[in-house]
Amino acid sequence: MEVLLARENGFCFGVKKAVELTEAAAESGRAVHNLGQVVHNPKISERLAARGVKVIADPSEATEGIVVIRAHGVPPEMRAKIEEQGLECIDATCSLVLRAQRFTKQLADEGYRVIILGTPEHPEVVGLRAYAGTDHVIVETKEEWAKLPKMRKAGVVSQSTQPPWAFKELVAHVAEIAQETKIFNTVCPVTIKRQHAATELAGATDTIIVVGGRNSANTRELVNLARMQGREAHHIEHAAELEPAWLVGKERVGLIGGCSTPMETLIEVKERAEALAA
Repeated sequence: MEVLLARENGFCFGVKKAVELTEAAAESGRAVHNLGQVVHNPKISERLAARGVKVIADPSEATEGIVVIRAHGVPPEMRAKIEEQGLECIDATCSLVLRAQRFTKQLADEGYRVIILGTPEHPEVVGLRAYAGTDHVIVETKEEWAKLPKMRKAGVVSQSTQPPWAFKELVAHVAEIAQETKIFNTVCPVTIKRQHAATELAGATDTIIVVGGRNSANTRELVNLARMQGREAHHIEHAAELEPAWLVGKERVGLIGGCSTPMETLIEVKERAEALAA
């Protein structure tokens, strides 16, 4: 059995920045807090916890030290709350998320009804909607956006990890029901490359193992893409979850990680797969 690694793997630049900023803060010797999981990966969370970094849900849980804003960003009122408490704030928000926040605010300021493509409870979307003003709506599925009413002015943005095909279809639909439409394509180009790599991998393998946090949106989308192409796909967080039965009778198994999955985790999975198949 051959294990093929996808051509795109390892940390994206946004995750790399967030992890490095948190680790650098931990080296200061001060109390360090991540406002939510800095990235959606259990291995990284364990690594940071071992360095003394605590995960908090609200700035009020920190009495001193440093608060690192997660890669997904936060609503502006959350940032203000950190500063009001006299805590040092380190902003690890991905630059592409910051860009999406600016565009969302621009649409709201210009009087557009803001349509956000994304998962409502995802932290990035929670941050985006805080910039969208009072007239906004979040849609995630075709069924949801099919219910949108006709509008005079509609602006569209997206959670960075949404599939590009979904964004295109939403934009096409909004263009039909709105008199005036303004679009900002905020789908992450790194995520798109990862999805293209998953598609290529599906064309060259029997089964695909996708490695990443179960609460990672971009990782789950890689699983969906593989299954949409008729491939057997399994989502795991670490090598110990790999099942021998998944490999029986397979000639080629593909391996790809989400944007917050470190390369060392992928190598561990690859080595275990090869050992099980030996």
